[in-house]
Amino acid sequence: MKIPAAFIQEARARCRPEAECVALLFGRGGAAAAWRWVRNAAASPVAFKIDPEELYAALREAEEVGLELVAIFHTHPGPPAPSAQDLRHMALWKVIWVIADVYTWDLAAWRLGDGLEREPLEIYSDNM
Repeated sequence: MKIPAAFIQEARARCRPEAECVALLFGRGGAAAAWRWVRNAAASPVAFKIDPEELYAALREAEEVGLELVAIFHTHPGPPAPSAQDLRHMALWKVIWVIADVYTWDLAAWRLGDGLEREPLEIYSDNM
């Protein structure tokens, strides 16, 4: 999974421990080219919920410009490993899940297939 450095910089500036921060990453293949921040309707530091209408609008807008959902990003107040709730949702949304520790900014990318697999993660310069 490739993610633009600008996205990580924006995440570090915007995300706080009080509530998980969530973004949808759009692109093609294994590279994100655009993103959309979505409100965490759960307003929880240990869980997130995306409003279905907001999700649908984001997916529709991305499709209109030829992009697809390649990853779901969110923060945790600790190690960047999927929670039990994440695993349940990963079974429904078969994209890469990028998780960041909101305190240390350690990042990890995960995919749930036959089992949970950690995916390589590359932060690329926007000048590529």
